[in-house]
Amino acid sequence: MARNSRRGRGRKQNGETDEGCCAATLDTLAHPCCCGGVWSQAAALWLTLLRPSLTTGHGADPAAPPPSGRLAAALYRSVRHYRVAVSPTRPPCCPYTPSCSTYAVQALHHHGALHGGRLILARLLRCRPGAARRRAYQDPVPPARH
Repeated sequence: MARNSRRGRGRKQNGETDEGCCAATLDTLAHPCCCGGVWSQAAALWLTLLRPSLTTGHGADPAAPPPSGRLAAALYRSVRHYRVAVSPTRPPCCPYTPSCSTYAVQALHHHGALHGGRLILARLLRCRPGAARRRAYQDPVPPARH
């Protein structure tokens, strides 16, 4: 059996395709691979809310400009910190297009803190290979209602 260079993705086991590092993980909230886990993103959020001076030097994200509200901007800075400081140290394994962090900055820009935060939480809770397969690995931010 040929080994794939992407940490086990695509290998056949008993006639089934291995879905990567999160395939057998039941608790994706604590798993270190799946989009950094909700816990690492929550830590980045608290870091931004408690010490915003540590995370303000990243500038605007190319995926979406900063939102106008204070709370949405704080959430945006925490996601931006995650994208710049935490994400490059981890292997890419988000099954969705766009990735969860890109989805987060776009949701905050288009929907604000309250509705965007709900969209982000729902996305992080469904960030696993089985749910991504049912959505054909595509999960864009819904358009804003005016």
